[in-house]
Amino acid sequence: MTSEEFTDYFKKNYHRTSSFLSGFMLMCVDAISLLSCIALAFFIVNFISPPLINFRSFINYSVYIPLVLLVYYAAGLYPGIMVSPSDEVRKLCICSFFCFIGISISILVEGNHGMYIYITRRIVQDSENIAVGSALMLTVPFTALLMPAARDIARHLFGKCAWWGVPAVIYCTGTSGNEVINRLIRRSDLGYKPAIIIDSKCSEHSEYNGIPVFPVNHEILEKIKQLNIKVAIMCDYEGSRRPVMTSFRYTINVSRNQDVFTNTIQLKDIGGIIGFSSTHNLTKGANLFIKRLIDLFIILFAAILALPLTVLISLIVKCTSPGPVFYGHKRVGKNGKPIKCWKFRSMYSNADEMLEKILAESPEMRAEWEKDRKFVNDPRVTKFGKFLRKTSLDELPQLWNILCGEMSIVGPRPVTQDELEKYGDNADYILSVTPGLSGMWQISGRSDTGYEERINLDTYYIQNWSVWLDLWIIMKTVWVVIKGKGAY
Repeated sequence: MTSEEFTDYFKKNYHRTSSFLSGFMLMCVDAISLLSCIALAFFIVNFISPPLINFRSFINYSVYIPLVLLVYYAAGLYPGIMVSPSDEVRKLCICSFFCFIGISISILVEGNHGMYIYITRRIVQDSENIAVGSALMLTVPFTALLMPAARDIARHLFGKCAWWGVPAVIYCTGTSGNEVINRLIRRSDLGYKPAIIIDSKCSEHSEYNGIPVFPVNHEILEKIKQLNIKVAIMCDYEGSRRPVMTSFRYTINVSRNQDVFTNTIQLKDIGGIIGFSSTHNLTKGANLFIKRLIDLFIILFAAILALPLTVLISLIVKCTSPGPVFYGHKRVGKNGKPIKCWKFRSMYSNADEMLEKILAESPEMRAEWEKDRKFVNDPRVTKFGKFLRKTSLDELPQLWNILCGEMSIVGPRPVTQDELEKYGDNADYILSVTPGLSGMWQISGRSDTGYEERINLDTYYIQNWSVWLDLWIIMKTVWVVIKGKGAY
C-alpha cells in the first residue's frame, strides 16, 4: 500500500478524527441518566409521603441538567474515551454531590425568603421545599450507582458503530505493539481505533490484522498530518520520539514490561531531576479503616435480602442432596492465615472420593485440573449446585466471612495452598491484604482468566485501591453475575 492508497483507505474507513460526536452522544446518555435518577428520587419521596411532593414535578427540575453536564465537562468527563473507571466514578460522584447539594440549598433559601399571607401557607411551602431538597439529595447516590453503569453499557453499544471513537497511529518496533493493537481491536468500546502502524524495524509495507503497516518515512508522516489524526500510541517505540511528540495532540506511551500497575504516578522534582512517585493505597491504615466501614455498611444493608434468601437456599440444598448445607473450603487468607471460605454446598457429599477417581481414570480431566484447579463440566456438582454456581449464589455465606473480618467485599480472591505455587514471588504481596468476595479478577472473566493475568489484576487493585474503584467493581460484579460469564 502506498501513501496515496492509505489516504483512500483512511477516508473510506474513518469519517472523522474528532471526538466531538462521541462526547456529545455520551453527554446525551448522561442527560437521560440524570433525568432518570431525579425521577427515581422523586418517586421514592412521593411514595413515602404523597402529600409533600408530586412525582411528576421532577420534570420541572430538568432545567438544571445542562448545568450539571457543564460541570461534568469541566471535570474532564467528556468525550469519555479511555477514562480510568475509578476516576470516572470519583468525578461523577463528587460533581453530582456538589451540584445537587447546591441546587437543594438554593431551593431551601429561596423558599425561606418567600412572603406569605398566611402562616399555614408558609409551613406548607417550606415542607415542599424540604421534600424537594431531600429528593434532589437522594439523587446523588443514584447517580453514583446508575450513571457509571449507563456509561459502560453505552460505550459497549456505541463501540459497534462506525462514528464512535477516534483513529490512532500506533508506533512500535517489531511486535512490541501487537498486544495493544489486539486489545483495541477487541475492545472497540475503548474508543481508540488503530488506523495505521508505524514500525521502526519495518523496511517495506505490510499489514497486521487488516491494519496497514509502514516503515518510518517523511511521506507517510506528512499524510498523517494532512489527515489530521490527533492520537499517537507509542509501544516500546525505538525510533525518534521527538517528531511524534510534536506532531500529535495526544500521545500515549505504553511499555511492554508492565511492571508498574499504579495509576497514581506523580512527578517529583529532585533538584532538577524528574522522578516518579506512586502510592500503594491498601498499605495505609486510614484506607483500611474506611474499607472496613464500607464492608460493614454493605453487610447490614444486604442482610435484609440475604437472610431470607439464605433460609430458602438452605432448605432446597437439604432437600435435593443428602449432606450438610454449608461447606467450608480451606483457603489462605491475609498474611498466610488459613481461613474457611463458607459456601452453600454445591457438590455431592463424597466429592473428594469422586475427584480421586476422576484424576486416576481421565488424563484429560487431570490435565484440566492441574492447570486451573477446576473443571468446566464438573461431575461432582449437583443439579441445584450448578444453578448456585452459575448465579454465584453459592458464595452468599461468605458474607459471614466478611462480617468476621476474614474477607472483604472487594479484594483478591482467596486461594488454596496448592494455588500459591502459581503465584511464585507475588504470593506474599497478594496475601498482604484481606481477600475479597469480588475483585478485579472476578469481573474480568473469573475462571476464563489465567493466573498470570489474575496476578496482574490483583496487583493493580492493591496499588490503586480507592472507594471509587471498589464502587465500580461492585457495579461490574452485578453485571458479571447476571451474565454468568466464567462461572462454573
